Amino acid sequence: MLDLTFVSLLVCWSTVVGLAVLRRLGPPPPHFADALGLAIPLGLGALSLSALGLGQFGWLGRPGLLAVLLLGVLASIRPAAIVRLLPRRGAPSDGSPPPSPRDRERGEGREERALAEPPSLPPAASSDERSTPRSSLRLAFDAALAAILLGSLLTAMAPPTDGDALCYHLQVPKLFLWSGSAGFDPDLHETVYPLVTELLYGVALAFRGPVSCRLIQWALGVVFALNVAALARPMLGRRSRWAATIALGVPAVSNGMGAPLNDVALAAFSSAALVAWCRWLDRPSIPASALVGILAGLAMGVKYPALVWAGVIGLGMVLAGGSTRIGWGAAIRGSAAFGAVALLVGGCWYLRASLFTGNPVHPFFRETFGSGLDVVLTPDKRPMAPTPWNVLTAIGPMTLDPGRFDSFAHQFGPAFLLFLPALLLRWPPARLAAIVAVGYAFLSLCLTQRQSMRFVLPAVGPMAVAVAWLAADWHDRRGIAPRLLLAGVVLMLTFEAAIAVSRARHGLPAAIGLESAEDYLARREPTYRVGRWIDAHLPDSARIVGQDHRGFYLPRPYTMEKAHRRRTGLGTRGESPARIVQHFLDRGFTHLLLCPPDPPDAVEFDPELGRLLAPWLDARVPLYAESITDPDGVTRQYALYDLRDHDPIALADDGETPR
Repeated sequence: MLDLTFVSLLVCWSTVVGLAVLRRLGPPPPHFADALGLAIPLGLGALSLSALGLGQFGWLGRPGLLAVLLLGVLASIRPAAIVRLLPRRGAPSDGSPPPSPRDRERGEGREERALAEPPSLPPAASSDERSTPRSSLRLAFDAALAAILLGSLLTAMAPPTDGDALCYHLQVPKLFLWSGSAGFDPDLHETVYPLVTELLYGVALAFRGPVSCRLIQWALGVVFALNVAALARPMLGRRSRWAATIALGVPAVSNGMGAPLNDVALAAFSSAALVAWCRWLDRPSIPASALVGILAGLAMGVKYPALVWAGVIGLGMVLAGGSTRIGWGAAIRGSAAFGAVALLVGGCWYLRASLFTGNPVHPFFRETFGSGLDVVLTPDKRPMAPTPWNVLTAIGPMTLDPGRFDSFAHQFGPAFLLFLPALLLRWPPARLAAIVAVGYAFLSLCLTQRQSMRFVLPAVGPMAVAVAWLAADWHDRRGIAPRLLLAGVVLMLTFEAAIAVSRARHGLPAAIGLESAEDYLARREPTYRVGRWIDAHLPDSARIVGQDHRGFYLPRPYTMEKAHRRRTGLGTRGESPARIVQHFLDRGFTHLLLCPPDPPDAVEFDPELGRLLAPWLDARVPLYAESITDPDGVTRQYALYDLRDHDPIALADDGETPR
């Protein structure tokens, strides 16, 4: 519960800071939930960029972060601001003082209030807003939403064991906190990625621990839902939360909300930028376009695909000039302001990568920039030929065979393949057509490079709005066909909610306090057990190089040997085992950790180092050896060797390997 309390306080801090920024860029949205959807990403983004700044000066740690948090509160909450944040009867929603009685008689203040009012709802939405009875369909949506939120929350409250998180999403901020700086580790190329989310994890690790990191991702999932609802509100009114429910029900989203990765964070920041773009379409101005740029820039700091998202939004701003209401002049000025601000906010990550590696999007596009890794865009990353027809119809194979596209657990689910084609049979509102076009253009462009559903979650929001609009339309129609379609929607939501709830079963005892985090990790995470032995037996000066890619729970500096060999070419020049060991010693490594699976083909694994060092290993007894089976049923033979042990030694006195 302490982790949940900490993240709740962090969200409150972000809300306060974000609302202060939001009010400086024009009137906030009239619906408080919509304001939260924009304010929280603004606050969290400011905190992450501040952490990056601290890391550049070697001040990344509790004292520096406490100073940032305190300064954020002092800069955002002034006595006058507190009064403005409090709702007052008769006060306009932008926080300006209400007009005096004399002004009211003259009609002054009406224009300001009109600017803050939401767009008029279409007839279907208006009738729904006036209705008081809760239909069975609305109850089904609300029940599914509650189940998804609860299931993903319980999942997030258990200690993390996600492979990618332990490899990089948590390992990178841990290393930054150890050193106090946000430097570049050439054997961990992720240290020059855009790291908005990972530096938020750094804040959580500095004050609490890895469970708080999972809860940050869960909170960002809620932010994503708020912004999806904000996108749908002009068309659906109160039923806008149907779109949020459909978006959260996508297995890739509900799964991501319980994992300390950055996929849901990308969707949250990207959807906030899309909401800001829609607000700019309603009331184009330079401050409004600057808000779009800030949020798009923050999304660019989460993950590389946001570059495509920002580009599509920028193109949308330019094309909006064809509207007589906006005009080409306002569109060009807004696009220029958007681009400049997005580059200023998000460009720091790409400048940093360029300074360290010469490649602003390291390790991608090596053939263009001269540095990087070819393995990140190998043919297996694109199981489908990126032809125009394939990328436009990719929803089909990605739904029917998600295992081909990076991960079975991170899939779209059936919603979009089943119901989105029905949009072609209806004439959608212009706003809906615009946001679906943004989402689908982003999806299609991204699939030409990396075909992973985790990389395209921002497209889920616009597509969920479209499905919700169709469901609302079917709800207002009579006949058997609409009822059958709605029954399909309810069945789909029930299935997806059940998945979200069932996912929590593995960590439920730890989440509700019936099992300690230590016991939970000891039975579910092999590297935690190895890390406990290392902490008890190795000196603080130990530095380990090893085969396991999960280094977060290892309490000493750890380097993945495969990444090191790939960078240095070690083992490709016919070196002897002794020469390879000396290479590791020359670079400061003191211990070697091996973990071959049993049998060798049980899981994808590179046995090359074990083969290269086989004579050296056969002549020595490991300091530690244990056979550990993970929850997936894969058994690994962990063995830790002292690299400084140059002389072969006999077995222990009892003839057994020490443990």
